[in-house]
Amino acid sequence: MLDLHPWLTEPRVVRALRDLCAAKRDLPLVLVMPMATLPPEIDRDARVLPLPLPDAETLGALIDAELARTDGTRDAFVRAALGLTFDEARRAFRVARSVPDADEALARVIDEKRGALRRNACLELVDADVTLGDVGGLEVLKSWLRSRVLAFDGGARAFGLAEPRGMLVCGVQGCGKSLVSKATARVLSLPLVRLDFAEVFAAGSPEHAIHEATRAVEAVAPVVLWVDEIEKGLGADAGDARHARVFGAFLTWLQERRAPVFVAATANEVERLPPELARRGRFDEVFFVDLPSPMERAQILAVHLGRRGRDAAEFPVAELARELEHWSGAEIEQMVDGALFHAYAQKQTELTGEHLRAAARELIPLATLYEEKIQALRTWGMNRARRASADRRTLDLFGD
Repeated sequence: MLDLHPWLTEPRVVRALRDLCAAKRDLPLVLVMPMATLPPEIDRDARVLPLPLPDAETLGALIDAELARTDGTRDAFVRAALGLTFDEARRAFRVARSVPDADEALARVIDEKRGALRRNACLELVDADVTLGDVGGLEVLKSWLRSRVLAFDGGARAFGLAEPRGMLVCGVQGCGKSLVSKATARVLSLPLVRLDFAEVFAAGSPEHAIHEATRAVEAVAPVVLWVDEIEKGLGADAGDARHARVFGAFLTWLQERRAPVFVAATANEVERLPPELARRGRFDEVFFVDLPSPMERAQILAVHLGRRGRDAAEFPVAELARELEHWSGAEIEQMVDGALFHAYAQKQTELTGEHLRAAARELIPLATLYEEKIQALRTWGMNRARRASADRRTLDLFGD
């Protein structure tokens, strides 16, 4: 019985374990470690005996011994350390002890969790550096998210509120679905973990990989689990039995999970979404993100100008927004970058509205290139999901 989890990603260690499995086929190889996805070379021949992880009470006692927090942040440190082994938590707390600023100390503990999540190849801790202020439009969705913050309060359970389960955000490509999913972690003040279905299906046993990934997510909860373009991982594929088993396992987990995991999933190709995925109980809400209205396009343009050090008040933002009919947020961002290149190449001292218009003339929006597909997507959203935008004067691609 070996505790090898700190070295399980080393190629020479994996080769040695593979050779050991081949030589001792009559004896099981048992690895004692936290939840992890085994390398495919040994996945069939080795078994994992899960290493118990410290609970909140144990971590609280460790914090009292190592940190002695008196600034009211003890509970935040406990939440940040959930999912770490005892030794990992102790190491993180000792590092945090040398940092006087509470926010920076908490960040050091979360950094240790990033290392812990590397035990599972399907999961990645993502820097949640996006706020709702970085997202133009989508006021209904943003208001809904802000209201969910209250449900994570300790008094919410006593009041009868269930913990939020998550949201499925569908819609036109480039209109902010991934951006608002990343901003969710900042709104809820929770770590953001990304689930990669490509890694799930690359594992020797995808069913085992998704099982261990969901167990690992629950171990580090409360957390936001981000599943980008979920239809690519769980879209209909009747000919693949492994795919069907992974799909079934993930659907069951979505329905039955008890840990505070808020799932933020996005989808572009809604026709590939299995109907079971959007059923109530798996997500709290299904939102549809349409092409932005003129008002939203102005907000998006102002956001991207501000990110690049420009004052939006110095540009004819509202006029430009009206000219960008059928444009997505990603295309507006691309226009701003193109305009900056234009101005710099011309050795201009400052960016102007004419530079923006020149860059716009070089771009053909996706809604023009794939008009029929975008219209079909918008028709789906009108009937099957809640609008993410407060402005309901949506675009009509086929009318005046």
